[in-house]
Amino acid sequence: MTQPQSTYFTYATVHGPITIRATRRGICEIVFDQAKLEGSCAASDMTNAAATQIQEYLAGKRQSFDVPIDAKGSAFQKAVWAEVCAVPYGETRSAADIADALGKPGSHRSVGTAIKQNVLAPIIPTHRVLAASATGKQAKIMRALQALEQRVVQDG
Repeated sequence: MTQPQSTYFTYATVHGPITIRATRRGICEIVFDQAKLEGSCAASDMTNAAATQIQEYLAGKRQSFDVPIDAKGSAFQKAVWAEVCAVPYGETRSAADIADALGKPGSHRSVGTAIKQNVLAPIIPTHRVLAASATGKQAKIMRALQALEQRVVQDG
């Protein structure tokens, strides 16, 4: 079976450019920057919908997403990401909490690895899982998304 063709497009947000890639099945990659990704550079209905929802989220007007996703990952990674999606807006959990919820206590390092592999933030809100060892640009983005959600919750 051949891979579905993908398209990507870069959108302006108040926090800088964001590049979104989609297949026919759903959103498959989000980069908080302008980026050249796999596929054709062209906006699509799916990338436009995701961009709109992300902009609403960044403006504090949306707390969840309903665009289809085409997440690539192992069964374990997908289970971690599904559990992360269950963490309520504005709240955080530890990797150990996620491991426990999956019925795999002690697998917090594997959970952390799965979280680092997520390329669909903020749609898959891995920023809601506290990462003790996160550094660099990804950590900065995660902290900013956590702060945004906490601010929206406090302002209620």
